[in-house]
Amino acid sequence: MIDFSQVKTAEQKANEARQAEREAALASRRAAYTAESDRLKFEAEYDALAAGTEPDYSTWIAAVAAIKERYPLPQ
Repeated sequence: MIDFSQVKTAEQKANEARQAEREAALASRRAAYTAESDRLKFEAEYDALAAGTEPDYSTWIAAVAAIKERYPLPQ
């Protein structure tokens, strides 16, 4: 006897594959943010606080943009 409640359509399988791809990209982004860009933001904030100026986030913004380009989210 076939249990049709366990059968998945091609559309369901495609949605699951897209979701898995999205989750993988987000996990890769999180790891890259932690390893590469977060420290740049913290450094900019510390330097600005120590100097009594506004933080220059340009290096951090560029790093985040590069990470997002490297790990794009699926459409």
